[in-house]
Amino acid sequence: MTTFKLAISYMKRQKGKTIALLSCIVLSVMLIFSMIVIRDSGYDCQIKEAKDLHGDYHVEFFGLDKSQVEKFTNEKDISKSNTLKELCNIVDKKSGVKLDLSSFDKGFISSVGYKIEGSEPIKDGEIVIEKEAASKMGISYPLNKNIDSMLLNKYLDDNGINHIDSANKKFKIVGLIEKSDKYYETSSYGATFRAFVHKDAKLPIKVNDTYTGTIYLKSEKNVSQFINKMIKKLDTNIFNLHENAEVDLAKSHKQMSKYSRENIENLVLLVVVSTIVIYNIFNIIFQDMTRQIGLMRSIGMSNKKVKKMLIIMSFIYIILGTLIGIAFGMIFSYIGLRVVYGYSSMLTIQIPSIICSFVVSIISVSLSSFIVIIKSMKMSIIEATRVSEKYEKKSKKNNKKKDKKSKNVLISIATRNLWRNKPRTILTILAITFVGTMFILNLGVKSFVKENMSEGITGGIWSMSYGSVDKTVEGSSGSSESLFYKIDKNLIQKVKDTKGVRYVEPHFNNPQGHILLSKDKLSKAYKDELGRVNDSYQEKHNNEYPLLIRGYSDDMLKQRQGFIEKGENILNPTSGEHKKVILVNNTNSQVTHSFDAKVIDDVKIGDIIDIKIPVYRDGIEKYQNFKVEVGAIMKESYAAGQDGNTQAQGAQAIFREDDYKALTGQKEYNKLFVTAEKGQVYPVEKRLKKLTKNYSSTEINGKGEELKFIGAQQSSEEKLSIIYQILTLLILAVNIIFIMRSNIITRRKELSTLRAIGMNTKSIKKILLIESELYVMVASAIGAVIATVNHNYHIAKMNEQLLTGGYTRIAQYEIPWTQILILFTIFGIMGFVAVYLSKDKIEGAAITEGISENS
Repeated sequence: MTTFKLAISYMKRQKGKTIALLSCIVLSVMLIFSMIVIRDSGYDCQIKEAKDLHGDYHVEFFGLDKSQVEKFTNEKDISKSNTLKELCNIVDKKSGVKLDLSSFDKGFISSVGYKIEGSEPIKDGEIVIEKEAASKMGISYPLNKNIDSMLLNKYLDDNGINHIDSANKKFKIVGLIEKSDKYYETSSYGATFRAFVHKDAKLPIKVNDTYTGTIYLKSEKNVSQFINKMIKKLDTNIFNLHENAEVDLAKSHKQMSKYSRENIENLVLLVVVSTIVIYNIFNIIFQDMTRQIGLMRSIGMSNKKVKKMLIIMSFIYIILGTLIGIAFGMIFSYIGLRVVYGYSSMLTIQIPSIICSFVVSIISVSLSSFIVIIKSMKMSIIEATRVSEKYEKKSKKNNKKKDKKSKNVLISIATRNLWRNKPRTILTILAITFVGTMFILNLGVKSFVKENMSEGITGGIWSMSYGSVDKTVEGSSGSSESLFYKIDKNLIQKVKDTKGVRYVEPHFNNPQGHILLSKDKLSKAYKDELGRVNDSYQEKHNNEYPLLIRGYSDDMLKQRQGFIEKGENILNPTSGEHKKVILVNNTNSQVTHSFDAKVIDDVKIGDIIDIKIPVYRDGIEKYQNFKVEVGAIMKESYAAGQDGNTQAQGAQAIFREDDYKALTGQKEYNKLFVTAEKGQVYPVEKRLKKLTKNYSSTEINGKGEELKFIGAQQSSEEKLSIIYQILTLLILAVNIIFIMRSNIITRRKELSTLRAIGMNTKSIKKILLIESELYVMVASAIGAVIATVNHNYHIAKMNEQLLTGGYTRIAQYEIPWTQILILFTIFGIMGFVAVYLSKDKIEGAAITEGISENS
């Protein structure tokens, strides 16, 4: 009990140091607790929002036949399910808007989050459509209006041959389904428009005999096990049966964030910096205690009791610091949730976040106190009673000689004082260096990625595949039909006149073509890739393989002249029997992770190849076969890094636009390449989205396309990282301020003597300011060098991977000057603030009092 009272008594007497130490522990705990809570709460909010927008069902399935669906009937894990029959697509030929047409099922519609307005379809010719789709089609007040549409079904027959069946049919809109605007703005996989007809509706085309539906399980925890079991039972794949896609994506973002390398690095950095800072302050407290400990030991206090007193102090610091830190962390978490995620919600506070907070506190304080206790045990009673921070006589003489030679006495004094306590100085510089290095790397990497993504050098194979093209304007992949979506002259001119746009390239594009080849004509690399796709998605091909069709103007063809490896450009009208094309024979192989896979083995200039492409004939869409001549072959670098390959699953064929129009019957452009002024890619993207918001079913793609899937998460992670940096800097600030104040207290006699011989307080403040700035500037410089070397090492490794993957454009080496300057500025201000907050110890002390103090 006496030992406990001694510990409490000393903590009260050294109130300033106790508060400083507790502040560091509180900040450390608050940081780790709030980061866990903000992350968990934010991602839980996103998961809840995904359920609100997309439906709260657990599992969804597509394209299953009746016998497979019936196998769900006796599954004990299922609490409820909704099933409807997939029929075909319905296309508005004027706007190109496409909807999935299914049989009406109120339960399914409700499960995917739609509200219904109007009535159900009760007979043939009646239809319920998505309100947003009607708006994109240009139909105002759609209820009870008639629409002329084309029914469209693309399917494989029993022999694996691709077919298109289409016919025109008139419908009366009797009902509307709708969702909030946010659903269409935030859908990661793109919004698919839906329409529903009566189950006995008579449609004039061959319709699908497959089913789609949603499943609610009795327990959400069993989703993965249920899906794995049913995939085996139904002999299907993860594409046809999987968890609620948007909810699954939100959950995966949470897991990726939780176990990301950056998150782990930040956690380790926090523990290391906290330990160093707490040790520094603990050590300063111990130096003040050393003489008292020596006196207590001289009058009979045992080492065991001294150790016990220090352990009690540590325990009190841990309990108080952690509890206060958690309390402040809750407040900070609520504010942080609003800042990072932009909305408020209930905080997700789980046991692991509290345990982790105590672990950080225990590790930091225990390591610090352990070292201090070891030092106290090794020190003899005589050493303890004589301890001081005075210089040895030899050291003083040397320093006097140096001062005489020095041109700047203030700098000399500051430098001498800086190294008075070498362990403390080294540890402080080490802590600042750690934080500075991570600060530069984190912000530098984010800036580097964003800048190079806009250049198409980094960001993933999508961003890197566009080359000189920055953004594209095109029909939405899930809710528009390429043959009917059009970009009119008015829109082209508006895009051309948009601020930040250099030039535009309108052209034709259709990813629904096929190249007709016998298997022996395929390269081994492409066969391996097809095998991978078949294993993953059970997607089989029977002599018909994916072909992306493009139709380019002469100007566009001239711009791409440099990519031609063999043959001649197709600038002149075809004079022979067959249309000429430029063949892109390379494709992305996930087996080799490169574009060196060729589709056709040993293809030559002049070869005649068979293709099947969608055409518009007699008022409907159909497939038609053509023979075309290979006029030129593109280099591998075109497939990898020019004009975008997001829709290319195999070969590509580039026609002259006049030839494309003649073959397909499509008259108006359906895709627009946009090249922006330097540094204007992201501003142009925002302007294009605003410009095309109400223009048919349009999406903006191009460089940065991956952000559709990871943009929200990346933005949140960047904000979380900034909060990490700020709070870690606060911990450092407490350390520097406390060290400066303790240095002034331990050197009161020395500072008073300097004032007695004529040095004014202004000069003393300058000495302290120089000393403080030396801490941060030396550490910042070391951190900047380490960060720059590390940053460029990773650029070198990335460039090596780019060249191996078939890309020709690589990132430039750089020094992250902006981040370095920000770091120097922050730490410089921190040093100034440390001295400013310690000025009361300089100005408030009398000269006689300081000189008479026994140090």
